[in-house]
Amino acid sequence: MRSTVRNITLASLVVLWASAADAGQVATGDNYVINASTSSCRAGGECTVALRLEAQGAFHVNKEYPYKFTANDTSGVEFLGHDPSNKNRFSKAAGDFALDASNEKVGTMTVRFKPSSRGSVSISGLFKFSVCSAQNCQLGQATVTVPVAVR
Repeated sequence: MRSTVRNITLASLVVLWASAADAGQVATGDNYVINASTSSCRAGGECTVALRLEAQGAFHVNKEYPYKFTANDTSGVEFLGHDPSNKNRFSKAAGDFALDASNEKVGTMTVRFKPSSRGSVSISGLFKFSVCSAQNCQLGQATVTVPVAVR
């Protein structure tokens, strides 16, 4: 009996860990989808959340827009942004956003942070972005939340 319970518990932990590594779709709109993935995350170490913006249909990622993500304060998490006035802010200007060189429809914002203890944390904040068609550009913003398992 104990062996069965232990195996079920271990299987549940593997499923939780695997789902945290690829959080999936965190926002969507008429002309975009934002997916999130996380790196393996350990307490006291640097962890990342990658927010992948993908333009849909006839739209592409706006090369000129100053992409920004501002993380909400999270208990037990230190954000590692390059902005000296706000470590919770990540931006294209700081090198946190990169366009996919081979696909004009994709760009990725990398959010770096250091959790202080093991367990589960939610990284959330406001992502500001822009996608364009041949006719016009649209500004967008999405509130995203990404669960992260910290080992």
